Amino acid sequence: MQYLSVQEFSKSPQTVLSSLSRKRGVVLTHRGKPSAFLIKTDDKDFEMLSNMLMQIEFKKAISEVRAESKRNGNSKMTLKQINELIADARKTK
Repeated sequence: MQYLSVQEFSKSPQTVLSSLSRKRGVVLTHRGKPSAFLIKTDDKDFEMLSNMLMQIEFKKAISEVRAESKRNGNSKMTLKQINELIADARKTK
């Protein structure tokens, strides 16, 4: 896998894109930290890859929500407490 700064990529994006077929992927970095991941795709694989990426993003979002819930103590709420909050929110709507 190749690592390139965004600045390096912007100098010759076509060269990088054409080399994707020979590499597993390219990680674009910004200020030394990963910021994007480029992988080769085509019309045949695009929809499948897009769906897989959406699943990954969904799992990441769920993990973040769970971690936040644990940090703020909401992970210890009972089902009864949760249902009471939902009922209160619906009443105020």
